[in-house]
Amino acid sequence: MSRLRTIGWVLLFSMTMWGQELSVAEYNAQHGFNDTINRQAPDFIKVGLVVAEPGEVLYTVLGHAALHLQCPAFDLDYVYSVESENVPRKVMKFLFNRLRMGTMMMSLEEYLRPYANEGRGVKEYPLNLPPEVKMELWRICDEMVEKGDYAAYDPVKRGCVVSIVHRIDEAINAANRQNGTQYRIDYTSWGDSGKRTIREIFYQNATKGWGLFWCMTIVAGRYVDDPHIPLREKMISPAEVKERWQNAKIDGQPFIAGEIGLLPAESVAKAEAFSPIWFGLLVLLLAIACLFLKKNGLDYALLTLYAVFAFLITYLVVMPLPNSDWNWLVIPFNILPVLCWHWRRYWALPYAGIILLWCIAMSVAFLMGTILVGWSHILLALSFAILLFKQRFAVRR
Repeated sequence: MSRLRTIGWVLLFSMTMWGQELSVAEYNAQHGFNDTINRQAPDFIKVGLVVAEPGEVLYTVLGHAALHLQCPAFDLDYVYSVESENVPRKVMKFLFNRLRMGTMMMSLEEYLRPYANEGRGVKEYPLNLPPEVKMELWRICDEMVEKGDYAAYDPVKRGCVVSIVHRIDEAINAANRQNGTQYRIDYTSWGDSGKRTIREIFYQNATKGWGLFWCMTIVAGRYVDDPHIPLREKMISPAEVKERWQNAKIDGQPFIAGEIGLLPAESVAKAEAFSPIWFGLLVLLLAIACLFLKKNGLDYALLTLYAVFAFLITYLVVMPLPNSDWNWLVIPFNILPVLCWHWRRYWALPYAGIILLWCIAMSVAFLMGTILVGWSHILLALSFAILLFKQRFAVRR
């Protein structure tokens, strides 16, 4: 790390010594560095966007993006990646919104290792950044690493894509101020994608499975394609930033220059044997079966499942986690039925009707392209309506 800091200071010094009494060549000669290196050469620093394919667990469903910075002249090769604390091992910290995230620096081999173990493909997309912007970007990335776990966990507002976009914008602005240039990323070819919610972005870009189910359960339904939001802040998924940058330009040149395969996809994504949709259908069939069973054992087993899910949804609305400020699921899944279960003879049938209307509305919205909830959520809500229908007439008067 000390060697990296030394080289970093040399890079920074190289940008500030022009016109000073001591030339860059003289400084390098005094400190034993090769003064023949052209620090303004386009390939003195190489910058690439590294994109990993989506995974199957909750925090990997959109894939991952990172920055790959290289300086062949000084044999430097690092990946700067925004990482969070381990979510599965710190579930309680996640639920109480105490998880942290920050920027880590690692070798390319170290970065690729977990993706190789999971069989997920990784590709790199070289970025056509001007030399002075690359130097500023390296400085900014080093500063972010020094901060460590600096912010609360937020996979959307502080996720890998948003962090990368902001760092590159910051580097461009810094280079413009220092050199009097006017570099900017031109998104003029960005088409109108319409208004999308965060759930829709997850549904369109994530691997279908339990990870997506929980993401659509937790994340918010607010719109991100607001006309007042800058274009760069509308990119959330790695696949999307790659697509947008492939159509963008900087200083009249394509922003992305080619594609490099870093890691092949060794496993073909297969449909889960027991996916959320099959689970929803199973619960629905069991709820229908309860209509013909006199014993209430199965009823209360399903109602217990409902109660657990209802407590989770209510918690997300009352004490929201990042990006869970509103949730359409709170209408069929909330703790009021649990608290008022003793008086269900009065409210069970009307509430079952409300849930049925909610299921119809959510289904119509889904078919029309507005994804507010998933089909598995609709099936679970329909199952609860059936259970309420039976419980209403099973209560002794």
